[in-house]
This record gives sequence, structure tokens and C-alpha cells, in this order.
Amino acid sequence: MRGEIALRPHNRYGAELDGLTELTAIKDGVARLYQIESLRPVADGYLVQLEGIHDRDAAAALTLSDVRVRRADLPPLEPGEYYVEDVVGCAVTRAEDGRSPGRPLGVVQETFWNGAHDVATVVGDDGAERLIPLVPAFVVSVDAPGRKMVVDWDDDSDDNG
Repeated sequence: MRGEIALRPHNRYGAELDGLTELTAIKDGVARLYQIESLRPVADGYLVQLEGIHDRDAAAALTLSDVRVRRADLPPLEPGEYYVEDVVGCAVTRAEDGRSPGRPLGVVQETFWNGAHDVATVVGDDGAERLIPLVPAFVVSVDAPGRKMVVDWDDDSDDNG
């Protein structure tokens, strides 16, 4: 009724957003910067009051917008954490195992959200494409500054017959 907007982060267990003062909403390819008047946590995300959005119709116009915040406004990463956007361009190798230690799988070309978690599209030198879930069960390590990612991944495309 007051124009609050439900903000549902992809990773609801990720960084707290309590200190945010602005955000960018992207709808139909148009980006607009908004000042945050208030932000409060709720069960599956946050309710946000944006400057200039004070009724239901104005809030509804932002439904299904992508929301971006400046990286500098987020809390620092803990050891072992990374931002999903940072894996794009990383060289991906399979974790060492008895069969093929350190085998290169390709480079992350893009990421996407599948409704449950983020997924990396990894393309090999041979053009083979692998979709690798960006979850702890498969991601062993990410060295974003070094542009490297190690995964525990095995699929049929790795077999020689």
C-alpha cells in the first residue's frame, strides 16, 4: 500500500544488505538509480522503500526488475567466498583425482541463475560446453584475481568412449 518493494536476493544466506543507501533497478533494459529511504528484513528477503515510490502502482511498475548494488556497498568477502560475476573468464580445471590430475575443462563464458543456484557455462578448447553448478559440492576453489577455478566435476564428455 505504501509502495514498499519486495527485494529477494538470489542468495538469501549471503551478505546482509542493511547498510545500503542506493540501488539500481533495471527493467526492460532501462536502468535507474534509486535512493533507499528504508530497508527492513523479512522472511525471504527485504522490504525496501525507494525515494519517489510511495504507492502500489509505482511499486508494481518495478515488478521483476533486476536489482544491482555497488560492490563497494557490500560487506567484504570472507576467505573462500567470491562473487558469481567474478568467475566469468576464469580458467576451470578439474580437481586432481587418480585418473586425470588437474585436467583443464575450459573457461567460464557466462553464469545464470536456474531458480535454485547459479550455474557456470564452461566452454573447452574443443568447443564442448559444460554447465557446472556453482555450489560447494562442485566448486573446490575460486581464485578470482588469478582467474582460476577448480571444480570436482566428472561428466560423459570426459570419457574417451
